[in-house]
Formats: sequence, structure tokens, C-alpha cells
Amino acid sequence: MIRLKSILLFLLISLLLAGCGGISDGEYTASVDLTGGSGRAHIESPCRIEIRQGKAYADIIWSSKNYDYMIVDDKTYEPVNTEGNSEFVIPVVLDKDMTVKADTVAMSTPHLIEYTLHFKLIDGDGTTADSGDSAGAEDDETADALKGDKKDLSAPEIPGIEYISTDENDHAESFVIHRYTDNYAVICVDDGRKYLVMPEESDSSASVREDELSDDIIILKKPLERIYLAASGVMCQFDAVSAVQNIALSGIDRDGWYIESAKKAMDDGKLIYGGKYSAPDYERMVADDIDLAIENTMILHVPKVQEKIEKLGIPVFIDRSSYEPEPLGRCEWIKVYGLLTGKESEAEAAFNTQKAYVDALNDLESTGKKVVIFSLNSNHQIVTRRGSDYFAKMVKMAGGDYLSPVTDDEEGNNSQVTISTEEFYGYAENADIVIYNATIVGAPASLQDLMDSDVTFSDFKAFKEGNIFYTDKSLYQYADKTGKIIDDLGKVIRNESEDTDFFHKLK
Repeated sequence: MIRLKSILLFLLISLLLAGCGGISDGEYTASVDLTGGSGRAHIESPCRIEIRQGKAYADIIWSSKNYDYMIVDDKTYEPVNTEGNSEFVIPVVLDKDMTVKADTVAMSTPHLIEYTLHFKLIDGDGTTADSGDSAGAEDDETADALKGDKKDLSAPEIPGIEYISTDENDHAESFVIHRYTDNYAVICVDDGRKYLVMPEESDSSASVREDELSDDIIILKKPLERIYLAASGVMCQFDAVSAVQNIALSGIDRDGWYIESAKKAMDDGKLIYGGKYSAPDYERMVADDIDLAIENTMILHVPKVQEKIEKLGIPVFIDRSSYEPEPLGRCEWIKVYGLLTGKESEAEAAFNTQKAYVDALNDLESTGKKVVIFSLNSNHQIVTRRGSDYFAKMVKMAGGDYLSPVTDDEEGNNSQVTISTEEFYGYAENADIVIYNATIVGAPASLQDLMDSDVTFSDFKAFKEGNIFYTDKSLYQYADKTGKIIDDLGKVIRNESEDTDFFHKLK
């Protein structure tokens, strides 16, 4: 019997794995690393990627206007514009080094120079998609690219039970929880997905007529105790309500976690690596009786993976907390996971604790101090935040005034923008506080290291006065502590502390 079950499992997995699980057609954002040449040239990163019929094409912009053609796979490509820096649209491969040649006319005679390019799709909070969803508290380029009209969040009709009420959210706008008779609930999300949360078996005579449910209703049957978690930004919510034990498979490995309970669970063998979102271990998911897969919107890039998971009888829940326009809205998604794990009172208490931090700051006057946030990418460009970004909003909530890039377009799609050091200096030189975002690229070891990367930094007011800070690298995995993060930021802005849980002074 055991041998027969193994054979059937093998056949099922083989059938599901047949074919390509490639990225769906559409527009994406990718980081691009360039090596080779003299080391002075670079390409703007991130760049736009378009997938057409399964093939990737990158729109790349060089750091100068002196490139008159490129050669990729022995084919010559001309610039796509005649103004500004040289811009090309070329076919690329993702997650692999690729060799190209570019002809520069900057010298007395043209030179064809060989470069190596490496493109990676950007995940949440600007991190690359193969990092195991290390973005967590996604201020995410994926969310930016996929924003669209919000769907109807009204309570659906569920045959067999009656609608009672709808929970009122304090800040969250991307989900609502509707209550029905006999402890049923429906989570409606603004992507149009509706999740019917069914209680554990009871003596109730009520019964949902599943065969009459509309096609857009996804059934989640409690208890949900064998979860595959690919959306790592959600782990903190499970930790906050003491429900990490409900997660059986992790989408990132042990070294990718900053949350102690997750690391300990992996050390104890209670939480196992189950493959990243784009390549989960289907066989293990079946063998371990996984009852729910929690993904973020990166799963929409690989629809065939989602389809395979669902064909195994495993429902997929797509977290969209990164779409929340307000910081505490992201935090409020803890109520969703409290419902799924039967820890609603714990979730409510945890959220109220974070609200209390912000409420206390609301009683204080703004300091008027000017604050900027940035990081350096691999091409030595400044990556900073628009004024509409959630991090910029946290600065305001903490009592500071966030300085946006002079090129900022509040109506733009992307929440972050890449500019030159000179452009950054042009509007940020007199900032009172400069914060290096170390959640994407590690912070410099010291002020001297920052100056060594570009002497321009030594002319900043914040550098001269010793007010350069950096974020803790764990910050992105703690959306459940949004209030504490804002409180720590307030302590930095008000000069009350040089070292907090989430912000540290660079010395």
C-alpha cells in the first residue's frame, strides 16, 4: 500500500511539473549589475523589463550619451532615442551573467568594449526576487507595477449561511473581514479574491452549500496548521500572535530570517525549507499535507506555479499588505492572520500596541527637521524614496519633514527613484538627518567608508554634524512592529537616542 501511494505521488508530481513555469508576459522591474570596461561606465538600475511571448527585453540607459550601438548574441542594436544618455532595448536573460559589447565614441577613435550584465527581477522593497522574498515589509516595486483599480470589497452571498456584519478597519484599505452565522468569515481583498474561512468541525446544523459557491470564492478550512509561507514579510505576523508553529514550510532558508522564532523553528527541525516562491518543493508539500500556501504578489509573475499548487488541492492566499498606502495599514494585516490561526484577540492586542506608539507621537509637535533616506546601488547611483512612499510617511509621523528628490513625481508608479550623487546632493545637502537604507544593500562600516565611496558626502550638513544613521537590516521583516519603528525614528529625529532597535548612528 505504501509503495502504491509513493508511485501515485510520483506520477502526480511528474504530471504537474511538466512544461515550463516561466514568467508571464508583462512589464517588470529588475536590478542590473555591470562589470567590465574601465569601471567608470554604469547602467541605471533598476531598469524596465518587458516579457513578450516568454522572452525578456530590457530597456537600459547608460551613464553617458557616447554609446552608438550594442552587440548582443552577434546581433547589432541601435539606440532607441537620440536625446540624453544612450538608451537601448535588448534581449536579456534573467538571473545569469550575459556578455554584451557596446561601442563608445567617447575616445578619439571608437572602441568596442565587452561588458558582463546580470539582470534580476526586483521583489519587495526593491530587493531581488531570488533572495527568497527578503523584502518582507514590501514597499515593493512589484506592488507599484501591479497597482490597478481596486475591486469590490462588499460581502458576498454564501449559500447556507447568513451575513451578520463587517469588521471596521482603522487604517487598512486593501482587505475587509465579513462575519457570517456559525463563525464563518470571508476575507475580501482588493485584487478581487474572496476567501471563505470555515470553522473547525462543530455541531452546528448550518452548512455551506459548496457546490453553489461562486467561482471567485476560495475555501480555507480551519485548522490551518500546515502552511507553506513564501511571503516572508508575513512571518512577523505569525510571530506576533505566537503561531509560528502553524508554518511547516518556509520560502526562504534559515539564514534569511531575522525573526528569532523562525530561526529557532528551523534549527529544531519544526520548520523546513520548502523552496522559494517560484520553485516550491511540490513533492514535500504533498507529503507534509500542506493545507495553505501564503504568497505575496511575486507569485503573479509565475502563474503556472500557482496553478500547480492549486492542482494539488492546496489553496493559495496572496498577501497584499504592501499595497497599503499607510504604514499602520500594513501592520493591521495582522488581523487577517489572527483570523486564520484562531488568534484574533492576540492580533487585536498586538495591533493596538503599535497604534499606541503612534498615538503618543501625535501628541508631540513636529520638529521641522529635514530628513532624507537613501542607499547606493551597485552602479554607484542613489536609490531614494518619493514623498508618497510609506517610509517617507513614517518620517512625517515621527516628527520630521521628508525631502523628496527634485525629480519627484508624486503621481509616478514607482515608490523609489534612482538618481545621481550630484542630483542627491542638490536637494539633500542641508538635510538635518540622513538615513542609509541598509535593508537592500548593507550600510557602510563608518562615516569614513561612506566618504570613501564618494567624497561628496563629506559636504553634507548631516555628515559634518554626525547625523548619518542607517536602518537595521532586519527592519523589513517587522511590519508587525510598525509603531515601534516609527517611535525609534522619532527618537532619532528628536536626538533622544543614537542607537535604537531599528536605527543606528554611523560613526
